[in-house]
Amino acid sequence: MAGVSTPRDDDLLIRDLTRAFAAAVDRGVPRQIAALMCADEAESFLDNVNDPDPDDPDEPVEEPTVDVPRIRVFGEVALARFTRPYTAGTLFFRREDGRWTVCADAEDDLSLDQLEDGERPPSPARVRGLRGTPVGDLDVAGLVTLVEQRQGLDILLPRVTARLQREPLPPGDRHPGDLLAATLRVEHEQWAKDPVSLTRMRITIDTVQDMGDLDAHGAPHQEIWDLIARFAATNPNGW
Repeated sequence: MAGVSTPRDDDLLIRDLTRAFAAAVDRGVPRQIAALMCADEAESFLDNVNDPDPDDPDEPVEEPTVDVPRIRVFGEVALARFTRPYTAGTLFFRREDGRWTVCADAEDDLSLDQLEDGERPPSPARVRGLRGTPVGDLDVAGLVTLVEQRQGLDILLPRVTARLQREPLPPGDRHPGDLLAATLRVEHEQWAKDPVSLTRMRITIDTVQDMGDLDAHGAPHQEIWDLIARFAATNPNGW
């Protein structure tokens, strides 16, 4: 049907957009970068740059070498795995007004099953249900379960630590602090891969220290501080 894109069309459009976005970033011209982004994020991005319209670079910028080995489209949102010399990552996309745009918050609409590649071992029914829930819709209890089961930590740990930095003791099914406790139990090997999340945990622990008696906040004071001591001992680079 005319005007309706096919999966192949979407793959080609997203691959071209990924390369165009890389080229715009390399040129360093904010207005060109924003033109490829979803509307809300483009506006926020331009509001936070000093000069949205600098002169184009005097020297021509080489066409970036970008490989896009995997694209996954889920209706109006999509992701692309990309590799460049010395780096690799994932971009997220949202279709707006009939065109694909780079949009980081599209990740919120995708579940762990959609975000993770590869086969996964069997898991309990509750975990399977949570893995099929958009990550932006996961509540504290769901996050606790997934973290305790070591599910999708590469994706969830940055989200969880950002939340804990804002609110160290969010109410959970058991008590305030169960998400913090579950996160403190994550093994050193995971933190070693994610220094940004490790830094957030250090900031969170500083905040917890300022809160005084955690029992007064409904959280198990001694349990959490025992976990903090173990966390600090196994992750000395966080301090």
